[in-house]
Amino acid sequence: MQETGQHGDSTQESAAAKPWMIALAVLWICGFSYRFYTAALPNASTADKTLTRTDVAEVLFSDLSFLNPLAYPNEDIASGWEFLPQRLPHLITALVLWVSAWLIGRTLTQPFLTRVSLLKSEQLVIEAGTGMSLLTTWTLVTGLAGFPDSPAVSVWLLGPSFCCGVWLTLAKMRRKRTQAARPPVTRAPRYLVVITGFIGLIFVMHLLLGAVSPPFDFDVREYHLQGPKEWYLAGRITELRHNVYTSFPFLSEMVSLSAMLLRDDWWEGALSGKLSLSGFQLLSALGTYAIATRWGNRSAGLIAATAVLTTPWITRISVIAYAEGAISFYLTAAVMVALIAGQLQESLPRKRVYAVAGLLAGSAMASKYPGLITVIIPVGIYLAWRSIRLTPLGQQDGRREFLRAAICYVIGTLIAMAPWMLRNAVAEGNPVYPLAWSVFGAEDWNAEMEAKWQAGHSAPDHDLSAVGSHIHSIAIGSDWQSGILFALAVPSALLMYRSNQHRWIWLMLLWLITSWWALTHRIDRFWIPMIPLLAVSAGALWNVVQHKGWRSLILAVIVTGATFNYGLARTDLIGRHAGLTDLRESGKAVVRPDLEYLNKVLNDDARVLMVGEAEVFDARFYLVYNTVFDESIFEQWTSAAASGVTPAEQSLKSAPEIKDILAKNRITHIFVNWAEILRYRKTYGYSEFVHPDRFQQLQQLGILGDRSVTGGGKLNDADQQILRSWPSGDGLIHGNGVTDLYVLYRVKSANSGDSEASP
Repeated sequence: MQETGQHGDSTQESAAAKPWMIALAVLWICGFSYRFYTAALPNASTADKTLTRTDVAEVLFSDLSFLNPLAYPNEDIASGWEFLPQRLPHLITALVLWVSAWLIGRTLTQPFLTRVSLLKSEQLVIEAGTGMSLLTTWTLVTGLAGFPDSPAVSVWLLGPSFCCGVWLTLAKMRRKRTQAARPPVTRAPRYLVVITGFIGLIFVMHLLLGAVSPPFDFDVREYHLQGPKEWYLAGRITELRHNVYTSFPFLSEMVSLSAMLLRDDWWEGALSGKLSLSGFQLLSALGTYAIATRWGNRSAGLIAATAVLTTPWITRISVIAYAEGAISFYLTAAVMVALIAGQLQESLPRKRVYAVAGLLAGSAMASKYPGLITVIIPVGIYLAWRSIRLTPLGQQDGRREFLRAAICYVIGTLIAMAPWMLRNAVAEGNPVYPLAWSVFGAEDWNAEMEAKWQAGHSAPDHDLSAVGSHIHSIAIGSDWQSGILFALAVPSALLMYRSNQHRWIWLMLLWLITSWWALTHRIDRFWIPMIPLLAVSAGALWNVVQHKGWRSLILAVIVTGATFNYGLARTDLIGRHAGLTDLRESGKAVVRPDLEYLNKVLNDDARVLMVGEAEVFDARFYLVYNTVFDESIFEQWTSAAASGVTPAEQSLKSAPEIKDILAKNRITHIFVNWAEILRYRKTYGYSEFVHPDRFQQLQQLGILGDRSVTGGGKLNDADQQILRSWPSGDGLIHGNGVTDLYVLYRVKSANSGDSEASP
């Protein structure tokens, strides 16, 4: 029996698939799979040894314990199911946040969707997605006014959701809402349900356990969690001019902040927040299932969802807690709703669904600025095109209908994005700070900072001859790519060419690839949002041919890819996955030795000026810091800043001036991370004012005491040469090649603030 969904037509697709097309598809699947699994892993390889996926597979299958989902052995930290209860408070917090979001979303979207025929999966995606967007907006708006003191914060944060739940219940008691019938969907073969269900369950468990891993990534500890930590400790959301990244739209970071408030602890809240953010990955899989099911059938939906869940990047996002998880989900949800809206014939329901699509698209930008390019614009173009097709602009009613539909879409996007833009407009005079400085300007930005920012965040080149290699880096060259996606999605583009929905999905994919190549600095994770759309296309391939051999080939690709990806996800290549380890010990293990030392020796009176250091989430002492893209606080406080003099040649302020500044800011110590300064000098650039001789001068002026080296290491000859080129840089390098990389100074003019173990 042939399977069809509401809009799927297996017979038509089978007829469209000519024998030569099928043969070409089989050749592609086999050839791509061979190339994929024999390719090198660039991030895992070293200068001495190239590591290929074949090498990884040999290790995995020589020790099948890697594939045991019930075993998480760890040689360094105690591990076992007895530590599972440590995760339960985080799970409860995540469930509270998502149930609250669902209540809000269900209450507020029901009036917009009562006359729209939706699958249960589509309805849940819309309700949870819109609800979480609105809940995080509530956290932002009220946080700007100042959070209430605990324990009242729990009632304050969750009050809106429970009010919505009560209102929804009473409304249902008063009247039965008119709800359109759900689209008919055929059942998938039982064997496919069992296979995909088993695979999905294992990956979901591994993903959720990994999401509770203590944070280890630089960006996460610099701003994704550090910003919420600072706001939690301050009791309100304030402008952090020393951390420009916290001026970004922070939808996913508001989830972490909400978890901190509920747990009344920034560390425990960070873990709960990471687990909460993993919900976006699960909803992305559900969204791909919904799209593939509506425009194909349930079998296509199961394969699409499995392709998402088994992609190593999806697990890695949860382990690390990148914002790409949220933007991927909102892209998926916005595309899903746009496709539904494009088929609606009635004017009123269509405009309402346009507003919902706008809210979801705007939420993508509220998660990360690129959402404007990757989601809001293409989804808006598609909806405009569909509106014109339904009511041509040549008619007066058509123009009026188009304008109303556009207004609904724009209003939806503004509901999600306007609070973030308004916040920056008030604080900096630039609604998209720090972007578009040449257009809006900004109080806390200048031409030099803009040049550094553009150099660090723009495409290195636009050489068209290199496009092929860049696409190769996406399809094959990424360590965390899946062999399922491109193997099945590319043939689908050829064989499903008669499907309007799949044509548009591939136009979206081409748009995403183009914008990634042309407008970003082509970091691997920036193309992650295309994974769900690739999965939808991959799932559609199931329905092209009804032959058992064809479907056996697709299942072989799925099972092979899932097995390899799960083995890979169980190794350190995916990131520091805590598994079932003791969370207390795992939390200690991720703290850098130099910061761990400072945590031990500095008491509550200490206040440290960090120079060249911004990865400060693990610090448990008071500190002052700035990121590489912000003004150097050390330079601001100590440089005489004479006009016409280069930073490297600037002189210091007078000793009384510097002492007064340090005293006013209660600085008791200065910590210098020469390793980071060296890295920045080779990449983004770092103020030439900062060099070892500055600190020797401060010692000679009686401002700083003796230095204490808290960490070091051996550098290669090229890096040593760079250090020696700095004034007094030789003093950092010892005869045996060991270099002092982490140095702590005590400020003489202030109370030491350190314990008896203090240097």
